[in-house]
Amino acid sequence: MIKPIETIRRKTHDYRQAVAATKQKGRAFYQQKKQNAEQLYQRYEKYLPLAAFVVGFVWDSLTLTRIDSKLDNFILLGYTLAAGALIAVIGMAERGRLRQAWIVTHLHWIAGLTHFFLGGLLSSYVVFYFKSAAVGKSFIFVGLLVALMLANEFFSDRLHNLKLLCAIYFFCCFAFLTFFLPVMTHVMNAAMFISSGLLSFLVTSAIVAVIYHGGIREARRELIGMAWPPVVIFLALVFFYFQNWMPPVPLALKDEGIFRSVKRVGENYQVRYSQPRWWQIFKSDDRKFAYAPGDTVYCFTAVFAPAGLQESIVHHWQKKNSEGDWTTTDKHGNFIRQGGRDGGWRSYSRKLNVTPGEWRIEVKTAKGRLLGRIPLEITEAAERPEKMKIDYR
Repeated sequence: MIKPIETIRRKTHDYRQAVAATKQKGRAFYQQKKQNAEQLYQRYEKYLPLAAFVVGFVWDSLTLTRIDSKLDNFILLGYTLAAGALIAVIGMAERGRLRQAWIVTHLHWIAGLTHFFLGGLLSSYVVFYFKSAAVGKSFIFVGLLVALMLANEFFSDRLHNLKLLCAIYFFCCFAFLTFFLPVMTHVMNAAMFISSGLLSFLVTSAIVAVIYHGGIREARRELIGMAWPPVVIFLALVFFYFQNWMPPVPLALKDEGIFRSVKRVGENYQVRYSQPRWWQIFKSDDRKFAYAPGDTVYCFTAVFAPAGLQESIVHHWQKKNSEGDWTTTDKHGNFIRQGGRDGGWRSYSRKLNVTPGEWRIEVKTAKGRLLGRIPLEITEAAERPEKMKIDYR
């Protein structure tokens, strides 16, 4: 008979062997999975930046729904401050002012994190400015944003030059403050836009001052070289602003249309237009207006404005003359009394005794910032359409 103590020892030995075998199998399984993951990563490594870009941009498009969201704005403010701080770290490390081993050895990771924050800012700007863009010229600025966003995403390894980083940062800071300050102050005008640029100069200059602290006199020529790109960017954006080539953020034209009648019904606006034919799937108004004597043409718009922003929206009715120029015949203004509605502040204007021809309605702020153009073609008709469609906006 085997003694109890020997039985316990044998079972303990068997148990330890089983545990060791299980651990060995686990290590082998882990090593195999790690090897498979590394092979999979190497196979699709070249596609990962594109996938990350697409996923990030789609995420921003779905989550950044309102430009006046304080949470989103303060997240972007955090990105702006973080990018500026990291640029200062990169600059001081390159000038030898930061000699900590962990900073020097991980400088490429710090640069990557900087481009991550800049990419997040640029992606958000593309979403916000695209939603606010109205006509062809304003898409020039959006196109520049997209180009800069793609360059930051796919060529970040070549964008380590300190002068270039400061120029990109100034642009990002300026683009952010252009809508952040109006949202916070409820004031939108040219002075606020210029103030955004000057404040961006101040922030960027503070970063450069931190980098060159104690050696500004010796690096005077280098600092002049770093100053002219932001100056050129500032002048270019001012030109874009006064030429109406920049979308009028934080305002955005959310809805518009030409109708035969518009009236308030409860919390909605009832609009009427001629019944679409079976093939007119996308028809939602009467931009091709068959005008009979006694008809009235209505222009309906809904403009998103952040809560508290004081602004007037003006409808400029214009007709193309025989020389091909647009002549303003009427102006109808409406003050935004309550911003913050997702669907926008709704208003309308109307015009009687309209002559046949090519028309358009320009939707502008009281200070002339263009929000959108609504084309209108007037043709003569002997009588009004019999069948009407009614919608609610």
